[in-house]
Amino acid sequence: MGFLLMTSLSPFASFGRTAGKLQIQSDPSLVKAAVGEDVLLKCMFTVGDGSMDLSRLLIQWFHRGQQLVEFDNVVTAARPNAIMSQEGVATGNASLLLSGVSTKNSGKYRCYISYTPDMQIREVTLQVEDPSKTSEDDLDDSILLQPRPDRSDVLSKLDQIIKALAQLEAKLEQFMSSKTFPECAGAPKR
Repeated sequence: MGFLLMTSLSPFASFGRTAGKLQIQSDPSLVKAAVGEDVLLKCMFTVGDGSMDLSRLLIQWFHRGQQLVEFDNVVTAARPNAIMSQEGVATGNASLLLSGVSTKNSGKYRCYISYTPDMQIREVTLQVEDPSKTSEDDLDDSILLQPRPDRSDVLSKLDQIIKALAQLEAKLEQFMSSKTFPECAGAPKR
C-alpha cells in the first residue's frame, strides 16, 4: 500500500518545490557488526538551499515496525541503546547510534526524513554476528516472535500521511488555480 501511495503521488511531487529539495546519503544496504559493538547507521541529509527550518523537519528511525527515535523539534528515544544527536540533526546528521548490539538488533532499519513538503526513506540492514554461536544456534524463532506494530502507532502515522496529503492537495489546487488553460473545442465549460 505504501508503495502504491508513493508511486501514485510521484507525478505531483515536484509541484511547489524549489532547488532546495531534500537529499539523503546513507550507509550501503548491509552493515556488519559483532555482538557488543557500538554501531553507527549513517543517514546524512541536506535541504539544498543551505538554510534549514527545523520546524519543517521530522525524522524517524524504525526497526521491525517499532520506532526507535524521533526528531520533531526535539529528539526522543523509545529504546535506551538507540541515540540520535540533537546537535547533529541541526547540521544534517540523522545517523543512529546503537550501543552494545546483540543478535536481536539484526534486521532492517528505516530512516524516514520529512522536510515539508518532501519526504524520503532510506533502509539499511544490520547483521550482528556472534562468533561464539554455532550455525545451528542461528536458527532461532526471533522472526516469528517479532511484535506487531501498535495500532495507535499505525493510526498516528496514517494521520501524518493524511495531513501531508492535504497539504499537497492544497498546494496543487493553488498551483492549478494560478494557471489558465485554453478551452478545448467541444468540451463542456465549467
